[in-house]
Amino acid sequence: MSNSALVGAAAVWFPWVIPVLPGSSANDTALLFNLAAVGLILGVLVLLGALMQRIKPANKKAWGIMIVVFSIPSVITGGGFIIGFILGVIGGALAVQATKPATTT
Repeated sequence: MSNSALVGAAAVWFPWVIPVLPGSSANDTALLFNLAAVGLILGVLVLLGALMQRIKPANKKAWGIMIVVFSIPSVITGGGFIIGFILGVIGGALAVQATKPATTT
C-alpha cells in the first residue's frame, strides 16, 4: 500500500518527475491514479485477509488463499516495494499449510 500511496502522491504533486509510461499520452496522470487505486485496493484486501485470519482462525486456509490471491497481482503496482509482495505470498502460503494446534485439556 505504501508504494501505491507514493505513486498517487507523486502523480498529484510531482507529475513532471514521473517518466512517460507506455500506453499514456505524454505525462498523463490518469494512468498513475488508476495504478495507485488498484494498489491501494489490493493492499486493503490483503490487510483484510490478515485481519480476518487473526479474528476467525477457524477459516485460516480461506484467509491464506485470499492473501496469496491479492498479493500476486500487487506486483503490477510495485508490490509494496516488492518485499510486501514476497511477505504476502509467504505468509498466505504458511496460513494455507497451517494445521490446527493440538488442544490440551
